[in-house]
Amino acid sequence: MTKLQGLKGLKHIKAVVFDMDGTLCLPQPWMFPAMRNAIGLHDKSVDILHFIETLPTEKERKEAHNQIELVEAKAMKEMQPQPSLVDLVKYLTRHGISKNICTRNVGAPVETFVARFIPSEFSKFDYIITRDFKPTKPQPDPLQHIASKLNLSPSEMIMVGDSYDDMKSGRSAGCLTVLLKNHLNGHLLLEHKELVDVSVEDLSEIIKLIQNLNNSTL
Repeated sequence: MTKLQGLKGLKHIKAVVFDMDGTLCLPQPWMFPAMRNAIGLHDKSVDILHFIETLPTEKERKEAHNQIELVEAKAMKEMQPQPSLVDLVKYLTRHGISKNICTRNVGAPVETFVARFIPSEFSKFDYIITRDFKPTKPQPDPLQHIASKLNLSPSEMIMVGDSYDDMKSGRSAGCLTVLLKNHLNGHLLLEHKELVDVSVEDLSEIIKLIQNLNNSTL
């Protein structure tokens, strides 16, 4: 875990927001290339959802959404939970820290994942924001919406994710950003280190992080 640096005005942590793909579940690196191939998007610099929004007709936009949802359905069948996920959600539940999800996915994979891998007594998430909420990550709006609904300052929330979109959204919203590092995203710590407050390699490290933060702000 990296050290907290330059975090001025940090408050008691009262909520955690999780990304879904690659954060709650293990990375599926084939998924996004498959989406791009399915909709004929070959420029990796162009965002998938933005590309679909710019298609000229409603029929084309609907068909593109249908194509990426087919990929998501395949991914949903193959998803597996991150190690220590249950330990973390158990800790958050028992300590009254709000659990939330912010994803660019649709609702069905999230609901399936929670039902399949999280014991029912720890499975209540206060808010689950999907790509139906506009604008999506990397804009700060979804996280600001969650903070508003919880009647919290974003500085009282942690955004946990594995991508640039997660870190950019969290930083722009004013949250503490935690990058769940894997073999695919280490470049973010070099190319966008200004967006990442803390990096961890296992979700269990977030328990210790919250304990340290909340004890220091008592």
